[in-house]
Amino acid sequence: MENIHREFFKVKFYDTDFTSKVKLFSLINYMQETSEQHSNKIGIGYNHLISEGLFWVVSRLEVNMIKYPKNMDEIIMETWPSGIDKLFFKRNFRILDANENELGNIIAYYLLLDVNSKFPQRPTRISLGVDSIENRFGEEKKLDKIKMPNDLVGTIERVVTYSDIDLNMHVNNAKYISWVEDVFNLEDYKNKRIASLQLNFMKEAKYGDEVILNKYVDKEALNIYYIEGLEKETKTQLFQCKVTFIEEQL
Repeated sequence: MENIHREFFKVKFYDTDFTSKVKLFSLINYMQETSEQHSNKIGIGYNHLISEGLFWVVSRLEVNMIKYPKNMDEIIMETWPSGIDKLFFKRNFRILDANENELGNIIAYYLLLDVNSKFPQRPTRISLGVDSIENRFGEEKKLDKIKMPNDLVGTIERVVTYSDIDLNMHVNNAKYISWVEDVFNLEDYKNKRIASLQLNFMKEAKYGDEVILNKYVDKEALNIYYIEGLEKETKTQLFQCKVTFIEEQL
């Protein structure tokens, strides 16, 4: 079995925004599809794990974009397992155009959870089936905790609805990215683009939950924002996110 796997996608109009460029939300869906297909091939996909009372969740991820693909572009999503860090299974992705020029990359940290207890399980519970490839393109960045600043500049609220929920009965990973994208307005996307985004998941959100999204700025760094999601009733933190915009049109 191969430890490097590729899936091929054609960007559809419904995956793009008003600039004809793909949304990060859509790229994360491509990422999830690629990860699942590779996991199925090596025997650790959803159906295999759920039969053993286990399932994967993304705990942390970082997206770095060099150039955004546009409507009707053909792209390649490449993935490989990249090692274990304590309870985290690490998986890397490269986003390539049809000529194999790199458009961006993603680092994702997965946790293996017990279906009933929802507690993280030790990596030794399963075998990956293939060798990991660590530091394939040089030393990899570690996804650490995000330190939130104190300068609150905006708040929006939303309720978790049917379209947010996945087969694990909680908000899907890609939906959190969509929520973060929605914190910014159209003017932000006319003149700037998200160059990088790190999102750390803290607690699952479920159907009917009322969620507060707070936006903070880093006064010491231009175009860097921080987003946190909170349960409205308990103020429990659901996720933390750091977003870096770039003035150029990627």
